[in-house]
Amino acid sequence: MNKAKIIFLIAILIGLTSCKSDKKPLTLATYTYATNNRIDNLKPLSVELENLLNQPVDVKSYPDVTSFIEGIKSDEVDIALINTLGYLLLSLDNKNMEPIVTLKVKQDAVDNYKTVLLTNSDNITDLNGLKEHADSLSMMFVTEGSTSGNLVPRLLLSSIGIKSPTKQFKEVSYGGNHTSTFNKLTAGEADICAIGSNEYFKQIQADSTLLNKTRLLWISKEIPLGPVLINNKLTEADREKISDLFLSLHEKNPEALQSIKDGWSEAKQAEKFYPITDSYYDNFRRLNGNNTDLSDILNMFVK
Repeated sequence: MNKAKIIFLIAILIGLTSCKSDKKPLTLATYTYATNNRIDNLKPLSVELENLLNQPVDVKSYPDVTSFIEGIKSDEVDIALINTLGYLLLSLDNKNMEPIVTLKVKQDAVDNYKTVLLTNSDNITDLNGLKEHADSLSMMFVTEGSTSGNLVPRLLLSSIGIKSPTKQFKEVSYGGNHTSTFNKLTAGEADICAIGSNEYFKQIQADSTLLNKTRLLWISKEIPLGPVLINNKLTEADREKISDLFLSLHEKNPEALQSIKDGWSEAKQAEKFYPITDSYYDNFRRLNGNNTDLSDILNMFVK
């Protein structure tokens, strides 16, 4: 290769490098759960996105779901991984982003992402008893931003006539995360609690005596996993590239997919991403036709 060709190739490489560095970084964001900000879980995905788009990608974690939603509404986020409750809250007034994919759980998955309602009281044996004695019971949810530990149990309670837990229970509190909420129930700090089924089954498998200390009052159907959102301001070509990347991640970079799954316990049995639109959550909004008004419950958490 002669000197002129070498100089020409070097010039092209310099041009490509400068072009990439001149682009404004995209923000790939999520929210912190317990002590995991999930930034490391998203790093392999961010590298894939950088290579695909020839553009820097910053990974950001908001401290909670509420601040994450505020960041999305302030147009700070280009690609978002959000939970189901967060998306339903956002969808009450969503102008910036749209769902493109979510994780698909394998067909033979059992008890992947559900809510369990538990009690430590010998006097409460079913939901009718719960409703009848609510005014003498303390209820503990997980956190405001939890789908399985707050939204779903509130939907259930509403459907059986407990439409205002703070008024109808003796006391309502939050346990902080699924593990601590369960532990507080077994320690007698609450009479009733709602947590994700994964945590419950993990706890009783590790210590079968907990079956004698708690009673399972109700278990929900599978909860749809939260979506990946993409900012509408991105070009149609980039949105399509990003969507295709998620849809092929299980084949092209299974390690990156596994890293994402490792950050979300509800994604443990997921096998790949698949395409969705907002209507994917319509059945959940109706909760199989029961008389719960989801919008009223969601509006309780709008700041």
